[in-house]
Amino acid sequence: MPDVQRYDLPVAVTLRVQSRSGRVRVIAEPREDVEARGERIEATEQDDGRVLQVRAGRGSGAVEVRCPAGTDLVVGTHSGSVQLEGKLGEVSVTTVSGSIEVDAADQADLRSMGGSIHINACRERCRLSTVSGTITGGEAGSVAASSMAGAIKFARVRGAFKARSVSGNIEAACDGEGPIKLKTVSGRVSITLPNGTAPDAFVKSLSGRVECVCPPGDDVRIDAMSVSGSIQVGPA
Repeated sequence: MPDVQRYDLPVAVTLRVQSRSGRVRVIAEPREDVEARGERIEATEQDDGRVLQVRAGRGSGAVEVRCPAGTDLVVGTHSGSVQLEGKLGEVSVTTVSGSIEVDAADQADLRSMGGSIHINACRERCRLSTVSGTITGGEAGSVAASSMAGAIKFARVRGAFKARSVSGNIEAACDGEGPIKLKTVSGRVSITLPNGTAPDAFVKSLSGRVECVCPPGDDVRIDAMSVSGSIQVGPA
């Protein structure tokens, strides 16, 4: 049977969860302590009590952790997937081959070599990076995303949007409250802006079709470049 252990989590303490190969699931909910479930769970205080580290026994095995809503969280795995539910504070996740799913965070830094990344809501800025997986998101304050082969797609970006992909498509609906910088080799680029937005746009593709149907102006700066992919900028 999995162990179930509980720990106090003082205010302003960062929670760190580690598992080499097991799945990590963290649930943020209304509570004041931390509950960890898994095989041979180990917990230690680090950085003079500023960090509580919860680790799967012997470094592997699935871990499920329940923590207070708004907790700052750091997660590290090698091959296990990471699933974060509820509203968290500042989130940092690193995994080699696992996928990453985040419900809601104030800020997020999510990195995977081979897994896909999805974040439903990020109140402020988020940085997302994967080599072969896709990157998808709901609403974010600002976004910096990169993927070698996977697509990058966001439902709404309020502020700055920076994205880079080699062969994956880039798609986003942007509010135009920050600069937009996009670069692909063969992927398609599609950006929509609020009706009436007049961007200062520089869009260029060496062999792909380029279309910007917004009136020229200085509401927002757009730099979009592709070698062979098409580029489209227009109203929502």
